[in-house]
Amino acid sequence: MTEKLIQLQNEIYKYETTDFETGEEREYFIGYAPKIEFSKIGEFYSLSFYGNGFDDDPTVAVSEFDYETNFAFCRFLEFISEQQHAEKIISLHFGGQDEGANGTKSWVFDRIINSDAVFSNLKVFAIQQTDLGDHNQSIIDSDFSMEENGTIAKLVIKMPKLESLVIPSAPDKSFFEIGKHPLSFLKVQAGYNHQNFIKNLSESENFHQLSALDYSEVIDVFDMPVEDYTNFEDFKKLFLSKAFSFIKHFKLRNSILTEEQLFELQKLNDVQFLNIRSHGGRYVSHLMNENNK
Repeated sequence: MTEKLIQLQNEIYKYETTDFETGEEREYFIGYAPKIEFSKIGEFYSLSFYGNGFDDDPTVAVSEFDYETNFAFCRFLEFISEQQHAEKIISLHFGGQDEGANGTKSWVFDRIINSDAVFSNLKVFAIQQTDLGDHNQSIIDSDFSMEENGTIAKLVIKMPKLESLVIPSAPDKSFFEIGKHPLSFLKVQAGYNHQNFIKNLSESENFHQLSALDYSEVIDVFDMPVEDYTNFEDFKKLFLSKAFSFIKHFKLRNSILTEEQLFELQKLNDVQFLNIRSHGGRYVSHLMNENNK
């Protein structure tokens, strides 16, 4: 598989350095051009993809691409979705430059979901989350809807030994209906919609080995209404739930809970509870323009 990964990187490099109009060679920008990195760990592999995550049409095979598109990402997904490759992977990481469209950096994993691949030895699956200084919000997208539409549940079903999951969108309710799963570490950013993540987790029974939870509420960039955040009652329900009884460490980011509410939650459960306050960034020039209206 080592030789195949090197060949895959060569395919990506050739695509990125070919001018499709003239056929001439163009420069490869090492700082932000798409690439893959890997390490061999015994008989298994840890893989990382760096680039953009959009997919204009997941139903079109990469071999049929006849226009300039996101070749690197789509080709990488096709490669890892071949069963002989999927079973050799123990960790997968996706990240890239702060690039996107209309303020959104979409990650589309339909090529994996539509395949028959099972990542039978995968322990870590991580997608780069949004930094507060980013221009674009990272999300898991499906059908150009700006929503994950059950994508996370469909991915995790294909990863029966997954222990660590890092995602930039909150999963919908189907994530909690996949049956018993050995996930032990979960780091979630809500993305554009928390999808009742906290409430659904409090009612779940499938993640009985979950010991560490890191949850970020939606990033407040445009003074969003209170209704867009998880309410206090849902957090109370979580702290009293059976699902939360397995968790030893809980990090909460970006919430609008008051200090009194945080204290009340801590009294309900002796979990190690870290509250992290943060706020989305704004360009000062934009604030000045708004204040001058």
